[in-house]
Amino acid sequence: MPVRFAGVESIWGAVRKLGVERIGHGMRANEDPELVALLKQKRIPLEMCPISNIRTGVCESIKSHPIKQYFDDGLMVTVNSDDPAMFNTSMNDEYLTLVKRLGFTVDDLKQISMNGIEASFMPEANKIEMKALFEKEWA
Repeated sequence: MPVRFAGVESIWGAVRKLGVERIGHGMRANEDPELVALLKQKRIPLEMCPISNIRTGVCESIKSHPIKQYFDDGLMVTVNSDDPAMFNTSMNDEYLTLVKRLGFTVDDLKQISMNGIEASFMPEANKIEMKALFEKEWA
């Protein structure tokens, strides 16, 4: 059984009381359809770290990780490596896991990359520049 950390009430608190611009992990957001609808409507990014979530026991298995459901439901998800040295992972490992274990496509990975740029705290001009660079590289 996975370790249970703070649930949807912590995400609601972060959104309502703190006005956060993005949510770290957000693993349990799917327990509340109203919260999922709000995250989607406001395009509040969820910083997902699938491999660390498995290795810390927050999620039982990669197949039960909510990232694919969130992505397919139109939530703005990003993929992150959390602490690469601690969890023995990299962005390549994260992306390969998404493709091999969860059925993400190359186009999906491109969208996730673009979401990462959009969710960053870079100035808007830098985001535009980086998106153009990514578009060129993805082509």
